Amino acid sequence: MDHREAVESQAVERYLLKEFSASEREEFEEHYFGCGECVSDLRSTSAFLELAGRVIVSDRIGAPKPKVLPILNRWKPIGYAIAASVACFSFILYQNILVIPRLRSSASPQALQYFSLTDKTARGSVQTALKIEPGKPFLLLVDFPPREAIGEYRCDISNLAGRKMLSFSLSKENVQNTVPLLIPAASLEPGVYSLSISGRSTNESAYTEIQNLHFEIR
Repeated sequence: MDHREAVESQAVERYLLKEFSASEREEFEEHYFGCGECVSDLRSTSAFLELAGRVIVSDRIGAPKPKVLPILNRWKPIGYAIAASVACFSFILYQNILVIPRLRSSASPQALQYFSLTDKTARGSVQTALKIEPGKPFLLLVDFPPREAIGEYRCDISNLAGRKMLSFSLSKENVQNTVPLLIPAASLEPGVYSLSISGRSTNESAYTEIQNLHFEIR
C-alpha cells in the first residue's frame, strides 16, 4: 500500500474503526510506520474519536439517579441517544470540514519544498536553517549511515525539550540511497530540532543511536 492508496481508501478511518481484515490491517501498518503524514492523520483522528467517546461516557456518569418516580427512568435512554447523536454528528462534521478536504488536498499533485540534511552540514552543534512555507508539507533528504549488521533503521525528530515529534521506521533495503522523509504540514513549529538515526540487527530488540543531526525551522 502506498500513500495514495491509503488516502483514496480512507485507510486511517477504517483502521481506527476496525473495518480492516487481518491482511489489510497488516498492509496498512507496514505503510503507516514509514509515512509521516499517515502518522499525523492517525493521531488527530484517534484523538477526536477518544474525545467523542468521553462525551457519551461523561453523560452516563453525570446522569442523576431517579429518586421517586420510576416513570422518569423511561426518559434516560433518550438522553443517551441524544448524546450519541451529538457525538455522531460531530464526527461527521469533523470528517467533512477537516479530514476529508485535507486528504483530498494531500492527494492532489503539488510541488514540495525539500532540504538536504547530511553529516557534513548538520553535525554536532551546527544547525542547518530551513525556511519553510507555513502550512505546507516538505521533504527532508537524509543519508542513513550504512552498517552491514543493521537490518532496521529508525529516525526520530525531537525538539530541544527532548519531546519526540515524528518517528520513521525503515528497512535496510529502503536506505541504500538518500531517503526523502515527508514532514506533514504544521507538524514542526519554528525552533531547533535534532534528528536521531538509530539501528538494530534482526535479532536485537533495542535500537542503538549511530548518528545525530541538528536543524532549525524558520
